[in-house]
Amino acid sequence: MLDAGDVIDAKYIIDGVCSNAGGMGTVLFVTPRKNVLKFRVVLKYCKDTADEQLKRFRREVRLLASFKGNSKVVRIVDHNLDHDPPYFVMKYYDDGDLLKHAPTITQSLEAQEYVILQMIDCIQELHSRDEFHRDIKPQNFLLDGNQVVVSDFGLTTEIGSETGFTRSSVFWGTHGYIPPEFLTGGFKHADAAGDVFMLGKTIYVLLTQRDPLYLVGDDIPAPIFHIIERCCSIPKAQRYQSLAELRQSVVAAFDVLLGRAGGVGKVKQLLSAIDDRLEQDHQYTTQEVSQFVEQLALLDVRDKIKICFEIPQRFFAVIRQQPVIASLPGFLAVYDRLVESQDYSWSYAETIAKNMKTIFSGEDVPVPHKALALDLAIRAACYMNRFAAMDTCREMITSVDDETLGLQVASLVTKHNDTFVGSIEPSECRSDTIANALRVSRESEI
Repeated sequence: MLDAGDVIDAKYIIDGVCSNAGGMGTVLFVTPRKNVLKFRVVLKYCKDTADEQLKRFRREVRLLASFKGNSKVVRIVDHNLDHDPPYFVMKYYDDGDLLKHAPTITQSLEAQEYVILQMIDCIQELHSRDEFHRDIKPQNFLLDGNQVVVSDFGLTTEIGSETGFTRSSVFWGTHGYIPPEFLTGGFKHADAAGDVFMLGKTIYVLLTQRDPLYLVGDDIPAPIFHIIERCCSIPKAQRYQSLAELRQSVVAAFDVLLGRAGGVGKVKQLLSAIDDRLEQDHQYTTQEVSQFVEQLALLDVRDKIKICFEIPQRFFAVIRQQPVIASLPGFLAVYDRLVESQDYSWSYAETIAKNMKTIFSGEDVPVPHKALALDLAIRAACYMNRFAAMDTCREMITSVDDETLGLQVASLVTKHNDTFVGSIEPSECRSDTIANALRVSRESEI
């Protein structure tokens, strides 16, 4: 037990306890016996004597020390890993962590953008070295005046380390922030997607001060909530694949919210570039398509709908293909807004149905997304009472010959049974599951 007045390693006099809340470390206020510093320092030592915890602590110190001189990482001034207990000394950040400043941050869109971008830049310092934090949360970002710095590398991966977690079943982290893959072996093999997930949760907590376990969009600007939801997608493939991509979306979102250059004009430019390339070269770039969908999702609802009317039909043949299919869920979510607005002509319902049929027939399109495309087509046809659109929906339903998709479509048949869908003859269906759903629905009406 170390008390005030004790001397550690003949170098530091203990002034008192700063924090004892950490799982494996205690933080003490100390005064150097010799070197006079221009700032206050604290000493963190490993209070847990278990071998695994000592290895983790030493790994954390090595990593922090390797970032010496980096303004985005907490500043270490000394360390001794051979001392018993091992320790390191770092600058004390009087301004505290970001959670303490959350009420102030939420008062200004400019402050929110600044802090979010600073957090991304801090974690990028790790990713640029192919290292991942694995325990991102507001408490692990400290303020040094106007500069945000990242701290607590206790769970950070270390290239070439022999002290990593050796069992794939082991996972650590903070409840509410942990990405789902960490629970099934992904913690040991962490990547950028895990840190992106935790950054999304961190942004959510900073803006709401609510439990990160459940995401609720109340009081969060729609473009920012879109970013949070994408960061925190359960499938890794649907998250931002790099911090650079996330940063670009954050800037674009605040361009919209702050009325800066960009917004609708930028989305139209992207769409025009994609369409020109498709028409002239019969090619497209993954980056342009993904960026278009992301920028489109950040617009306000009215602008989203306006842009949707300008999307050429050939784009729908692109968005259903690999590798841009990762952008399809976000695109369908935007198209849903168009359908539900009912702010289109009765004849345009047929265009919607044809566009959704293009996606529905895509070989690479996952079953749930095919079902959503069909659902959108059915709703548009019903809202506008457009018979040609209804015929397109019938063709989609009766053409299904895969029973996995058939199960999803059968649910839609039941959902829309009181519309034209209920009049489809079971004998016209290739899927037994869909045919049976139609029969059951008819029998229930007798």
